[in-house]
Amino acid sequence: MNLLKCYIIVLLSLAPIAAKAQKVIVGLEPFPPFINEDGSGFAIEMFNALAEQSDLTFQFNLMTWGRAKRELKSHHVDLIGISPKNNETAEYYQYAKELDWSFIATVDLFSKDKNNLILENLPNKSIGTLIGNADFFAELSEIPRSKFIEISNLKQLVKMMDKGRIKTVIFDRISMMSTIKKLKLANIHYQELMKIPATFAVKNTHEGQQLQKKLDTLMSAKNIEKYQEKLSLYNKLPATGIVQIHD
Repeated sequence: MNLLKCYIIVLLSLAPIAAKAQKVIVGLEPFPPFINEDGSGFAIEMFNALAEQSDLTFQFNLMTWGRAKRELKSHHVDLIGISPKNNETAEYYQYAKELDWSFIATVDLFSKDKNNLILENLPNKSIGTLIGNADFFAELSEIPRSKFIEISNLKQLVKMMDKGRIKTVIFDRISMMSTIKKLKLANIHYQELMKIPATFAVKNTHEGQQLQKKLDTLMSAKNIEKYQEKLSLYNKLPATGIVQIHD
């Protein structure tokens, strides 16, 4: 029996040890077409491509930005996005650490009435954005927080603007324009507000920092460039105009 045990131990020691995949739980705010509400999008394709080149696997969960931050803070998720790089609150950076990798996102004002693009003239609760974004946009635009109202999803936000229930929307250009185009809403004016780097964030822990280093190394590879090229097309549009709903 002792000889049999020794033989089994030798066999096990010689057998190749399969590398255990690292599961990354991701909380994502819909940001079409980068992150679509049906779980597809450029970002999903990008992370799936990274999984094929590494020991990482990704579990995607769609949620508001406000919830994504809470889930990261409570360590229920490992990675969240989209994070406005170096532009979140001081409290956020106590528990979140952003990737070095980023892409440029253009933030615009949108309205059916061009006059409503003058934010100073707007009344309280007339500027719409998604949940978790109002404090950030109020600070960057230097517009009182009382003028903002937060909506749960992008389609509802666009429809409320189209029906006049809110006068203006502040949000990312690529997400808003793709949604407006999908809904086929004509004569929506836009005006550039700012350009900011956007990225993803991990937990500000030793484990999170190790994940950050791994992701930054993977995302610097050449095969990631094609996703950034798709996004850059929107950044090249004129600073002001009417959203085109036809190709």
